[in-house]
Amino acid sequence: MEIKDLAGLSQPLTRLIEVISNGIGAVSRPYLIRRNADAKAYEVRTISSALINIADQHHLPVVFKDGEFEIWQKPDDQTLTLQAPSNEDRANSRSNYQERKRQRNIENITSVAAADLLAQSSVPDQKPDEDWVSRFFNSAQDVSSQQMQELWGRILSGEIKKPGSYSLKTLDFVKNLTKADATLLENMAKLAINYQGSSFIVAADAGWLRTYREIYPGHHFALGELGAMYPTELGLETFRESSVQEELFTSGNLILAAQRGKIATKVDLAIWKFTKIGQEVLQLIAVEGDEAYLEKVGGFYIARNGTATMGRILEYLPTGQIRYQPLREITPA
Repeated sequence: MEIKDLAGLSQPLTRLIEVISNGIGAVSRPYLIRRNADAKAYEVRTISSALINIADQHHLPVVFKDGEFEIWQKPDDQTLTLQAPSNEDRANSRSNYQERKRQRNIENITSVAAADLLAQSSVPDQKPDEDWVSRFFNSAQDVSSQQMQELWGRILSGEIKKPGSYSLKTLDFVKNLTKADATLLENMAKLAINYQGSSFIVAADAGWLRTYREIYPGHHFALGELGAMYPTELGLETFRESSVQEELFTSGNLILAAQRGKIATKVDLAIWKFTKIGQEVLQLIAVEGDEAYLEKVGGFYIARNGTATMGRILEYLPTGQIRYQPLREITPA
């Protein structure tokens, strides 16, 4: 489905509406329709009281919110059935309630995506894959917690901004995340360093991570079980080639530039590396960068007769280079 010329809406928001329109086909449509009614305060109190009594006695869901009441009516006759419900009616009531809950979940998630797209002026011509959209809405409809809805909303907006950012495997991964898993991922993401297409946490000083950031090897193991990290500690070789004079590491809006100086041999760093799925999920988490942590990483190069400078990232250039403002040179501890 293609939607054109929606008055007053930016291209990204128009694309969001197109995606939602395509995706709703992957979600069971509610059997009930919603009727909103505005009323004066006295009328609202009176009518709401009566409706609540009906809801209690006859299993009819009614919602009162922000000065409006929402009545869910059957579309065929638009009347409330007040006789005692049969077993079939009660089953339908439960089913309809579940469908309305799913619809509300989708509305909350898409509102997060819309808010994230407000700052966008354009989106690529390429649209999210139809299979991806179907899988997304099938999974997102059952997400009820606000924390996880925020995550799913950012997935949707990210896929609209850059189709192909999140694989079907990542959707399945996020679908099975608990709130505790998501919190752990967010905490670990604060220390994620990016280097030549890989993301990892430098684990060379486990004591520092434990004492100053409350990050333990068990956290690495937990993310390994989830599939967000490789389960074993790995080694990263830097300054492997004699021609390399500088190694660049980024984290959030910070950059660490390690210069060879008098380093004569390669420098090995112990790391906890994120998997491809883990890297995709990292894109969903806003990270400012941890200056003390990057300073600690820079210290490994200084201890081997190199130098290191910390800076603030200004721009990623099309050539792959990074323009940054130097903040300070890291000194020996």
